[in-house]
Amino acid sequence: MKVAWDASHWEFSINDYYYFSKLLKLAKEEGFDVEEIKSFRKLERYDVIVFNYPEKPFSRSEVAKIIKWFKNKKIIIFTAYYNNYDNVSENVNRVTLNLGIKVNYDLIKDQEKNLCDEIFPIAKWNNREVLMPCSASITGGDPFVVGKDVFAAKIDNLAVLGTCVFWDNYSIDVKENRKLAIAILSGEF
Repeated sequence: MKVAWDASHWEFSINDYYYFSKLLKLAKEEGFDVEEIKSFRKLERYDVIVFNYPEKPFSRSEVAKIIKWFKNKKIIIFTAYYNNYDNVSENVNRVTLNLGIKVNYDLIKDQEKNLCDEIFPIAKWNNREVLMPCSASITGGDPFVVGKDVFAAKIDNLAVLGTCVFWDNYSIDVKENRKLAIAILSGEF
């Protein structure tokens, strides 16, 4: 499956060895062809499009194209971060509110189910435990990662996650995060 990792909105780079080398290696091992794409126009050539922490706002024409891709059944993945850090949640919402999902401007904390810190909460996905650090909550859609709140929701082939670091080099090796990452890239959320 061909995966476009958008870089046209100043997202975290999939080619950043320090942050995402394990995810990139895992995806390749699982048969994904992941490419970092710096031109928004080229994204439509891919089966899966990932917007991982988009810092640059989407234009109206870009929003319209993403909605068109969604309607054409491309797998669209948005990840955000807590408290609207760098306006990422706002940028994601420019697209996803049109489809019924909102990233809230908050931070999910769990003082009981966490990995040594309340902002590193443990959540459930398909009866599996996953680590969802530094996450905003999600409203709308069909929740698929839940715990103290909703960490991720979907509508058909669209997934919206309140955190962009559940699949970074630290979190990917915790709990069932590897399986979650591959399921998301596969559109099996």
